Amino acid sequence: MTRFLSLLLAYLIPATALAQVRPDDRAAIEACLQSAKDNPEMCIGTIYRPCTDTREGGTTAGMGECAGRETAVWSERIEASLAALMAGSLGQTDAQPHNRPKENRRDGPVKGTDILRDMQATFLIWRAKKCDTLAMQAEGGSLSRVIYGLCTYEETARQALWLKALEQDTAPR
Repeated sequence: MTRFLSLLLAYLIPATALAQVRPDDRAAIEACLQSAKDNPEMCIGTIYRPCTDTREGGTTAGMGECAGRETAVWSERIEASLAALMAGSLGQTDAQPHNRPKENRRDGPVKGTDILRDMQATFLIWRAKKCDTLAMQAEGGSLSRVIYGLCTYEETARQALWLKALEQDTAPR
């Protein structure tokens, strides 16, 4: 199950997000989250902002690399939360078809793990389309790639924070 999710994520996450997570990047975001428990969204950009303030990070290619580094850390956090959710009560739930909205109608009971996988796959597609739409503002120029990368790490971070909150809300007490 975890292997399937990893393969799915590897297929759907943009190449910039597949950058190897640097331990110092992971530590920087973790430290920020520990100090910003009441407002974790302030940690979005923890890697990107200082990275793009460097000479290398100030170029279009550098901004892409900085966005990829930030996206990689938040993607790693998504994978950890999804694994915990799938192993927990949500993943073990048999969701009944009569409780599903018409947009997500099912013929019969469906495992929570299937709904979680479907949700994450849909998120990845939605994120790509949202960021592509946003980047069209600068179509024809290199700024388009910068906007896409910025949007990708921001939306990845928001998804990671949402999944972590869901994980904490559904954890046994």
